[in-house]
Amino acid sequence: MLKSRTPQAYALFDYLDKITNNEWSALVYGDYEAVFPLPMKEKFGIRYVVQPVFCQQLGGFGSNENVSTMDFVKAIPKRFLRVRLNLNPYFDKQTKLPLDTKTNFLLSLSSQPEYNKDCKKNLLGLQKHPIQYEENKISIREAINVYREAWGDTNQRLTTNDYERFENACETLQALHGGVLTISATHTETNELLGAAILLRLINLQDEQTQLLQYVCAGPTAAGKTLGIMHGIIDTAIQKHLGPNTVFDFEGSSIASVAAFYKKFGPTDNPYYVLRQGL
Repeated sequence: MLKSRTPQAYALFDYLDKITNNEWSALVYGDYEAVFPLPMKEKFGIRYVVQPVFCQQLGGFGSNENVSTMDFVKAIPKRFLRVRLNLNPYFDKQTKLPLDTKTNFLLSLSSQPEYNKDCKKNLLGLQKHPIQYEENKISIREAINVYREAWGDTNQRLTTNDYERFENACETLQALHGGVLTISATHTETNELLGAAILLRLINLQDEQTQLLQYVCAGPTAAGKTLGIMHGIIDTAIQKHLGPNTVFDFEGSSIASVAAFYKKFGPTDNPYYVLRQGL
């Protein structure tokens, strides 16, 4: 998958294996020329395909020279009575499939992004406070705990098992590929943690100058929220990784207020597809 023209951390074997608790299979074309992961679950004897949490997009990966998303979708075994999958927009155009789309914001870091006035104002305000931003200073678990404290009530569908699987997936990805970064913000006078983020980092083996940073999990503490600390955390990640062929992936969002926040940084919308079949 790392040799795919448009690799994503979600589809790495080690990440997908942990995030689904080994409950997945895949459709394979040829001698692994292309693959199409099928994360699955079973309830009341009914097997179904479902998009895992902390795994925004899947779909086809590899060469689409001789196979299309349509071919893969038609090949999904009929024993799966329900299919809900988010498909990446890179494998092919998918024009023959009646698919819904969801917003996804991407920001090129090949040059300095142009933030809007409100974003610049917030960043100037943060400069008045003694704040230190650091990469990989806190653990993956600490960053996840900040996210749970900030957004757990609004994401009640996420279970303790979901968070544990995500932590295991990140730890595995970090150990094998060095592909996970944490960004944290701390008040330098009180040493109080103000916010944190987890980024999945993937470098394309076809072109080592191409990397994708996926903003998969982030949140402020109560003190950081009053300061608008997430402006500073995102800006820190962006400034640290400016470079040719580097892309910052905000992962959405369908929530209007979140989408408005991401738009402050000047990204473009690159929608992904939603496949719904069966019951």
